[in-house]
Amino acid sequence: MRTSNEMAKSVRVVVALLLIWSAAPAVAQSPNTAALVVLAIDQSEAAVPGARVVVVDRSTGSSREAESGANGVATIPALPAGGAYTISVSKAGFTAEALRDIVLRGGETASVHVRLTVSGGASEVTVYGTAAGVRRDPQLGMRLDAQQVEDVPVLGRKVTSLPLLNAAFRSAKGTGDLFINATYFVTGAGGRREASYAVDGATGDEPWGRQTMFATVPIAAVQEMQVLSNAFSAEFGWTSGTAVNIVTKSGANVPHGEALYEGRPGGLQKRTATTGATTIAPADVPDVLHQISGAAGGAIAADRTFLFAAGEYTRQDRTAYFASTVPPALLGGVTSYVGNYRQGLVNARVDHKLNAANTLMARFNLDRFFDNNPQDVVSGTTLPSAGRRFRRHTSTYQVNDTTVIGASLLNEARFEYQHGGPITDFDPLASSTQFTRAGTATEGESRFSHVWSHQAALSDTLSSTRGPHFLRVGGSLARHTSGGDGTEFGGAFTLGQFQINPAVRVPIDQLTIGDATRYTQTFDFGISTYTTRQWIYALFVQDSLRLRPDLTVDLGLRYDRQTFSDGKKNFEPRAGFGWHPGGDARTSVRGGYGLYATMLRANTDANFTLGGPEGQFTYSAAPGQPGFPSSIPAVPISFPAGAVLPARNVTIRPGQAAYYSRFFDIGRLAGYPDALVNPKSQVASIGAERELVRRVFVSADYVKQHVTDLDRTIDLNAPSLFVRTAPGQVRSAAAADATRPIVPVNNGFRSINAVVNLGEADYDALQTMARWQSQRGWIAVSYTLSNATNTTEMNGNAAGPNDFNQLGEEERGPSILDQRHRAVVSGAYRLPFDITAGIVSSFASARPYNATTGIDNNGDGVTNDRPVVNGQVVGRYSFRGTPLYDTAVFAEGRIRLRAGRSATVRAEVFNLFNHANILGRIGTYGDGASPSPVFGLPNTGLANLDPARMVQFQLRFNF
Repeated sequence: MRTSNEMAKSVRVVVALLLIWSAAPAVAQSPNTAALVVLAIDQSEAAVPGARVVVVDRSTGSSREAESGANGVATIPALPAGGAYTISVSKAGFTAEALRDIVLRGGETASVHVRLTVSGGASEVTVYGTAAGVRRDPQLGMRLDAQQVEDVPVLGRKVTSLPLLNAAFRSAKGTGDLFINATYFVTGAGGRREASYAVDGATGDEPWGRQTMFATVPIAAVQEMQVLSNAFSAEFGWTSGTAVNIVTKSGANVPHGEALYEGRPGGLQKRTATTGATTIAPADVPDVLHQISGAAGGAIAADRTFLFAAGEYTRQDRTAYFASTVPPALLGGVTSYVGNYRQGLVNARVDHKLNAANTLMARFNLDRFFDNNPQDVVSGTTLPSAGRRFRRHTSTYQVNDTTVIGASLLNEARFEYQHGGPITDFDPLASSTQFTRAGTATEGESRFSHVWSHQAALSDTLSSTRGPHFLRVGGSLARHTSGGDGTEFGGAFTLGQFQINPAVRVPIDQLTIGDATRYTQTFDFGISTYTTRQWIYALFVQDSLRLRPDLTVDLGLRYDRQTFSDGKKNFEPRAGFGWHPGGDARTSVRGGYGLYATMLRANTDANFTLGGPEGQFTYSAAPGQPGFPSSIPAVPISFPAGAVLPARNVTIRPGQAAYYSRFFDIGRLAGYPDALVNPKSQVASIGAERELVRRVFVSADYVKQHVTDLDRTIDLNAPSLFVRTAPGQVRSAAAADATRPIVPVNNGFRSINAVVNLGEADYDALQTMARWQSQRGWIAVSYTLSNATNTTEMNGNAAGPNDFNQLGEEERGPSILDQRHRAVVSGAYRLPFDITAGIVSSFASARPYNATTGIDNNGDGVTNDRPVVNGQVVGRYSFRGTPLYDTAVFAEGRIRLRAGRSATVRAEVFNLFNHANILGRIGTYGDGASPSPVFGLPNTGLANLDPARMVQFQLRFNF
C-alpha cells in the first residue's frame, strides 16, 4: 500500500515526465465548443454577399476565415470558448469593421450583425449571445470564467463545489459516499449520479459508479466552467440532471502561470455552531489542510505550439473522536483518531497547429488519492483496529483533431482513454477478525473491495453551414470494462465476526470463547469476483435554423445505447428556440424540450453476481450450533460439513428467468420483469432574459421535468400487505414469511430482490438570475422556487418503502433533497490599492426527513415501516428540519512586482456567522402514540452536519 510520501513522489515523477513529453513535437488543439454567425447587410438592409470575415484569437494568434453567402451570412463553427477574439468584416467598396475583445460562451452560437456603409461612412454593429450579452438559446445554467473561478472562496478548492453558486443546484451531501471527497450536487428531479461531465469536448463520466468526474481537474486548470440545469442540444446525452462542461486552459504566446499555497489551521476552527436553541458539534475538529498548487503555460513555438500544465497536492488531517461510552480499557488512553487524506492532481495539454486547416490537442489528467479514515469510519464506538484505507487512482488521456475541410465544413475527432486502477479500493488497515459489542465498541476488520474501471472512446462531430442551417452530426463509441471482488464499500467478512456480550469490557487478547454470543463469516458458492463489459454508443443530429435574423429554432435527435441495459429504444428528440423580439439584442425569449435517457450504473452488476444465488453468503452460528468456533483464535473456519444454511436474501437481474429457475420457482414471482431499461426524463422550459441597463442582466425561466422508469431494488418475494391503522400493530417474521410467494425454508431464499424500473419523479421550478460584471468586479444573484417529488429516490439513496406491496403514488413524497427556496449571492470587487473582496452567501429552506418506527412492524425483514399518526401511516419525508444558511467571504491584497509579476495574500472565512447547518436528523419516531424524545434531533457525523466556522489562507505568486 502506498504511503503519502510514495504518492507525492509519484506525482512529482509524472509532472517531470509531462514536461519532457510536452517539449517533444506533440500534436494538439483546444476543444471547440462555441460558434459565430456574422450577418453582413448594407444601408438598405439588403444582404451583402462575398464579405470577408476573419476571426483571430488574440492569445494564440490563430485565425479562421469565412465569406458571406448570398444571404449575407458567414458561419464559423467550432471555436474555442473563453478566449478574447478580434472579428473583422470587410468588402471592397465598404468601410471595414473590426470588433475587439469578443468573448464567446461554450456551447452557444453568437451572432454579429454588421450594417456596412460605403467607404468613408460609419458601420453599425449589433452583437447577440456573447459572454457579455443575454443568452439566446434555451440551455439554462451558469458560466464561470477563469477570473470568477479564482475569485470565489471554495473550501479546499474543490472544482466540484462551483455548481452550487447557482440556486438551481442543491447540495446532495448525505446521499453519497463521502469517501470520494467530492462535492455532490443535484438539479431538477435528478440525483447525484445523473450528472454528465464533459472536459475539453470529451466525456468526463465514470460509468461504473457515476459518483463524480472520472478524474478531477485541478482548479488552476479551468478556463471556463458551464453548469447547465438543462441541456437541450442533442450533443448532450446520458443525463436527467446536471450537465457540466469544463474547458481547460491552454498555453499562449505570452508565458504565464502561478504558484499557490493554501492553509487551513485547525486552531481557528469553531468546535460548535448554533441555530436557534440548537447547538451542534460538527465532526472533524480540527480539520487541518495544506495545499500547494502550480500552473504554467506558454508557447513552444510562437503562433503554432502551446503548452499549459497545472498540478495540485493536498494534505489534509481530520481529527475524529471516540464516544464516551467506550470502555477506557479498549482505548488504551486515546480519545481521538487523526485520519490522513492525500491527493495529487495533474492536468497538462499541448495545442499544436499543423497547418491552416488542421489543429490538434492532447491532454493528460491524473487524479490519485487515499484516505486512511474514509467517511470517518473510525470514530464514535468504532475503534482504530476497525479502520480501513480507501484509494482511488484515475487518469485520462485525450487527443482532439480539428480539420477545416472547407469554408462551410469542419470536422472534430476525439479519442479518449480513461483508466481507473482502482476506481474504488478498500482495505483494512490491519486485517483481523471483527469483534462487536452492541452500543459499546467495534474492533477489527477484514472486509475489502478492489474495483477497477477502464474506458476507451472515439467520438466525432461534423459541423456544416449551408444557407440558414448550422448542422452538427456526430456520434461516439466507447468500450467500458469494470469489475472487482466487492461492492462499492465492501461487505465480506473473510476473517469472521464475533458478537461479544456487551457487559464484557476487557481487551480482545483477554476474551474467551465464552464471551461470544454469535459468530458470522462470509463464504461463496464459487463466485467471488465479477467483470462487466459493455458498449456505450450514441448518434446525434442537431440543426440550428435561422428563420429570421432575430429568431433561431434548434431541432435535434439523439440515440443512446448501453449494452448493459436491455433498453434499445432510446430515441430522444430535442427542440428549442431563441428569439430577440424586434431584433433587440438586449432581450431574449427562449424555450425548449428534451427527452433524455439515464445511464444504468455498471456497479449494479456486483449485486447481481456477488449477491446472486451463486455468489457470496453469510453463515451465522450461536454457541452449540455447527460452525461455532472452539476458541477465539480458531477462525476463520471452513464451512461446517452438513450445516443447514438458513433461508438467505439474494439480488437478481430482470430478463433471466431460465437461469434463476434452477434455484427457485420464479414463476411464483408475479412482478419479475423481462427487461431492465434506462430511465427516461422529459424536460421543458420557457423564459426570458433582459439587459435592464448596461451590464445588468435579469432572467426568469420556468422549468418542468418528469422522470419515469426509475431503477430501484424491490423484494419480489415480499410478504402480503400488512395494513396498520394504530400504533403498536406488529406482525411476526414467521407470520409474514408464511405469506411470501416462495415460503422461506432452510437452504432456500427469503428476500428475492430485483432491480426493476418502477418509480417516477417530478420537478417544477421558477429559476431566476440577476448578474452584473465590469472590469473591476462582478455580482450574481440567483433564486429558485421549486418543488421536487418522487415515488422513490433516484439511486436508492433514501428511505425505502413502508411496504413492498405499495410502491406507486402511495409512496409519493418530497425528494430527500427538496428545498422549496434557495438563493445564492456571489461576487467580487477590486477596490483601490489592488485590494479585492468578495462573498458567496447561500440561503435555503429546510430539507425534509423521514420518520420510521424503528422496528419491523410488517415482518418483511427491513425497518422501513413508518409510524401511524391519526389512523394513517405518515407519508415519506413528511417532516422538515431547519433552514440552511452559509456565508463565505474573502479579502486579498495584491503586490505588483517587476516584469508583470505579482504576489497576493488572501484570507477566506467560511460559515461566517457560524450557523448550525443540519442536513440529517434522527428519524426514529417510535411505535407509540407520541414521538420518541430524540426524534428530529440532529444526527451526528460528516454526512449530517456541515462544518462550523473555518478559516483558510492563501499565498499566490503570478507571472
